Amino acid sequence: MLVISRKQAVKWLKRLLKFGLFVYVCYCIAEFHIRREQSAEAAAIYQGDQKACQQKLASMKQVPILGGAYVDKTLVPEFYVGMPELVNKKACLAIALKGFFWWTGTGIHRYQSQGLESIPASWRLYKLNAGLYTRKATNEPHERGYRHINWPDELIVKLNNYPGLEIWLNAPAPHFKNEGSVRTFVITGWPRRDGTPRLIDCDGLIRPASEEKLTDEKLAKFSRAELENLDFGKLNFYCTVKLDSFDFAGGHGSVDLSLSSLREAPEMLKYLSDYLSHSVITRK
Repeated sequence: MLVISRKQAVKWLKRLLKFGLFVYVCYCIAEFHIRREQSAEAAAIYQGDQKACQQKLASMKQVPILGGAYVDKTLVPEFYVGMPELVNKKACLAIALKGFFWWTGTGIHRYQSQGLESIPASWRLYKLNAGLYTRKATNEPHERGYRHINWPDELIVKLNNYPGLEIWLNAPAPHFKNEGSVRTFVITGWPRRDGTPRLIDCDGLIRPASEEKLTDEKLAKFSRAELENLDFGKLNFYCTVKLDSFDFAGGHGSVDLSLSSLREAPEMLKYLSDYLSHSVITRK
């Protein structure tokens, strides 16, 4: 009977452990290379599918969007309609509509960077970035609606120089509690589906880099009369209509503008919503 000493057993055990570790390392390296090749192959297939989807959408007059509807690109020539998305590796859908555009006061005009000197002074520049999907009618409360529908009258400031816009204060002016509210403008007569108001957030008033130093902190010190007669003139601090405040029949989006375009914004936004909605086709 073969008898192995304790010393020899430990020696053989160490060899087995080393061999096992070597095999494991080899396995990990092989697995890594296999996974990398599989990932590269999958990425190549995905990119090919995406390119084919993009080419397909580019050739179509009416492109499909999530939910079963279509957007007629010829009815919204001012915007890019695309951003291909493959759903279940089969359905080729357009998920985005975006672009800069001019508001002429009566309609929308395609943005062109060339020849800006010929643009009328009354035109205003905006930027739209919208996601496309078929919206369904619902009576559910808006998931982001935080403004109370019946705001106290004594805290509502109607802006004489900005028809269709109001400021809903947090406290009677002047008051430091109004620093947040004086840079948020409420659009009147165009509520969201649950009745809460749509908003234009001018966060550029937090730290405006200009000689006027017209920050939200300074505005919070204005009296009610001063706020009612507020006029930003040609200031270009940025403002945003966020996703929860702009929608249309084919989705929702954000709209970027400057303070110099704020006066025309309420009329433009309502027009833009109807304009985009007319391009959405629902087929049964």
